[in-house]
This record gives sequence, structure tokens and C-alpha cells, in this order.
Amino acid sequence: MKAICTPRDQDIIYRLTDYDPLYEQAFSMCFYQQDEHGWFKRFPASLRYTAKIIKCFERYAPQMFDQLLYREIVPWEDALQAFCERVFGSGLDWWLTGSAAACIRGIDLMPHDVDIIINSKHCIMIDDLFADEWIEPLRDTSGWVTKDFGVIFLKARIDIASDPLPQIDLPTPSDCGPLAQSQLEAVNWRGFEIRVPPLYLQAMVNRKRGREERAFAIEKAIT
Repeated sequence: MKAICTPRDQDIIYRLTDYDPLYEQAFSMCFYQQDEHGWFKRFPASLRYTAKIIKCFERYAPQMFDQLLYREIVPWEDALQAFCERVFGSGLDWWLTGSAAACIRGIDLMPHDVDIIINSKHCIMIDDLFADEWIEPLRDTSGWVTKDFGVIFLKARIDIASDPLPQIDLPTPSDCGPLAQSQLEAVNWRGFEIRVPPLYLQAMVNRKRGREERAFAIEKAIT
């Protein structure tokens, strides 16, 4: 697989080419679009740290997609620890969701990434803290399910989202929405206190997505 960035008008095209067709599942999951030249995303060239992001994308995108398809070991624990160490003492308002949030409670779910929710007031702070690790820039989503979204590659993929919007809890509550944010619980992991959503929401989400084994493992931990 090749990851290449090219300018076009006022944007940068982040493109993936020369790939095994099996990767298309991961490209689609990450909201890349397809055209006759491959899969791509378009970001404004004017965003902060664009030059660094381009280098990170071209260097690490193939590895990121290998991890997303479990073709390569996903060192999510190392990634989460590195994140915690970087933000410690910064005042960043954040919490952990997704499968990693269940795993730090001792539930084995094999995450393929780390999902972080932050306060949008701290977007510039986190942008600066990880200036060399953004693989997709942090930007306003214009009304998606979170206010902002970006991706860090720090040993593994770390999704960064801010301010989950109410629609993420419709028609049923999510483990990354406003309801989860109102019910966060503290877990001590490797010396760091990490806020996570309640397990009952994580079980509901996995059951809704048809992930029966994951839902069962989480429900077993609740009881």
C-alpha cells in the first residue's frame, strides 16, 4: 500500500493506492471515499501542522490500516500509556470510550484503536501536544456526531473526538454520547486515573452492533 498526499486547489488530498482489496473494508470504515485512482480524504491545506500531518500520514497510514484489520499486533496499551503520559498535568479534559475502556477494567476485547473524547475548549491544546503525531487533522465536523474529530498515530491509532452531540444517543444510548459523559466512572490503570463510561452502556452498544461475544464478556463483568 502507498499513502500519498497531493495539493489540489486549497486542499490536500490524502490518498491510498496499490493496496490489497481486503483493505477496502478498513478504508470504508474510516470514511475514506473511492474514485478511479483509489481511496482518499480531502482536508484544507490551511489547517495547523499540515506539513507534519502529511509526513505522518505517508509514513504511518499503511501500518495503521494493517492494525485496523489485525494484520499486525495492535499495541493499544502502549498507545494509551503514551497518551496518558503526554497529557498528564496539562489540564486536558478527556475520557476514554470504546473497547479500550472496557479492557482497562480487565475485559479482553482486542481493541484495534483507542477512542478519546475531549472538551472542544481544549482542541488547540491537544493539537499542540500531539503536533508530530496527527495522521488526520483535528477539525470541525460540521454537525457529525461529535463537534471535532481527528486521528493521532502514536504506536497505534488514537481517535480524538470532542463534545458528542445528542443524536449519538438516538434511538438508543451510546457509550460515547452525552449520557455516557454524564455517568463517567474512574478507573485506575497503570497509575493513571482514567474516566470511562459505565459497562452497561458498553454492553448495549456491542449487543446493538451484533457483537455478541463482546457483549457477553462485558455483561459477565457487570455481574
